[in-house]
Amino acid sequence: MPISRFPVSPACFFFLLGFVTADPVQALAQDVSLKASVPSITVVGTAKAEVVPDIATISLGIVTERANAPDAASENARAAQAVVDGIKAQGIEAKDIRTQSVTLTPVYDEVRDGNGRVTKHILRGYSARNDLSVRVRQIDKAGALAQQLINKGANQFGGIIFDYEGRKEKLDVLRGDAMRDALSKANIYTNALGLRLGRVLEISPPAAYPIPRAAKMAGTAQEAAASAAIPLEPGVEILQTEVQVTWEVAQ
Repeated sequence: MPISRFPVSPACFFFLLGFVTADPVQALAQDVSLKASVPSITVVGTAKAEVVPDIATISLGIVTERANAPDAASENARAAQAVVDGIKAQGIEAKDIRTQSVTLTPVYDEVRDGNGRVTKHILRGYSARNDLSVRVRQIDKAGALAQQLINKGANQFGGIIFDYEGRKEKLDVLRGDAMRDALSKANIYTNALGLRLGRVLEISPPAAYPIPRAAKMAGTAQEAAASAAIPLEPGVEILQTEVQVTWEVAQ
């Protein structure tokens, strides 16, 4: 049997649509935040503390150049293993040693003409490189360790990052301090006007956490080889956090 087709009037169409589509005005009203519809006050609370870094992460590299690729790769592997063994001999656990990259690339010499323009590249050999990072939890020994690794074959340094092991726990304490600071400020403003704080309408934490502080070291081992230990001064680091809080204001 063929299906009958009944005409639907515009009025009927909108009537039916109303069952499945919310009132646009009502939907818009639901999008309005509560803090925009009642008297409110917004303040920013802050908290900070000085901490002494107790972790040093050293970035270092072992670079080996030889006439052919197999020799460069095998010699570099031997030198890198000697450095890793030296690190472990100092009591540093395997979890604190990380290979960042291993590369093998051709090395070319440039031939220039009388005007200084490069006219040819001649293959000189191959350079193998193994980059490591070492986390040192006894920060006072980091400089001596770096010097020992030079003696073991590390010939490139990428820098050092100082960190604080209790960073997360300390920041959690500071977040609570920041909330109390925000409450104190809000009370100062409202008390001065004979008002009081009502409900908390919104809490906005910071978008990012403080990051560990980085410091530069010598670019090559030869620049640091003259000293018995590479001098490292971690200084102090300031941990800081803030929070934005909105309260309803009541009479």
